Amino acid sequence: MPATNGLLMFVFQSGDPMTGHDMHLLMIFAGVIAGAMVLQAMGLIGSAIFAAMMLKRVDHLTDSFDQKTTPIMKKAEALIDDLGPKIRAVSTNVEQMSYTVREKCDEIGETLSQINRTVGDANMKTRIQVARVDGIVTEALVATEEVSRVVQDGIRTPVRQIAGVIAGFKAALETLAKRSPFGKGKGYENPYDL
Repeated sequence: MPATNGLLMFVFQSGDPMTGHDMHLLMIFAGVIAGAMVLQAMGLIGSAIFAAMMLKRVDHLTDSFDQKTTPIMKKAEALIDDLGPKIRAVSTNVEQMSYTVREKCDEIGETLSQINRTVGDANMKTRIQVARVDGIVTEALVATEEVSRVVQDGIRTPVRQIAGVIAGFKAALETLAKRSPFGKGKGYENPYDL
């Protein structure tokens, strides 16, 4: 419409009288414009028909989709209704277990710390006792060695003295036997001479 209005304004505003040729051109232009408008209207009608067909097809697909998904949605809704309390219970249980596990881990950590301190104390006391026992054993060994030396000296010296005394008696007896009037060959034999 705006195109025809613009064309008519241009024609009527010009000061020249219209000739037959101009009228003929004006009618051609008006026919072309009318033809374009008819084509445009036919295109709009065709688009409207196509859109209606598509709308009908989409509506059919939507109905089919709705028919297929409605049972699934109902089952899912029933499943959610059924699982909802169970999920909440599991969630609550997991939360309680988490708190319990954390408390037990803290208790175990404290117990391990106490055990570690106790083992450290026992280790230190054991080292001290081992050092004491080592000192006692060393002192006992030294004392045993000294006692052994004293006993050896105590036994060896009297044994030597006794052996010396016996050797002296023997020598004295031998000397006496040699000097005696009962010497050899006179019926007396020295028991030590073989």
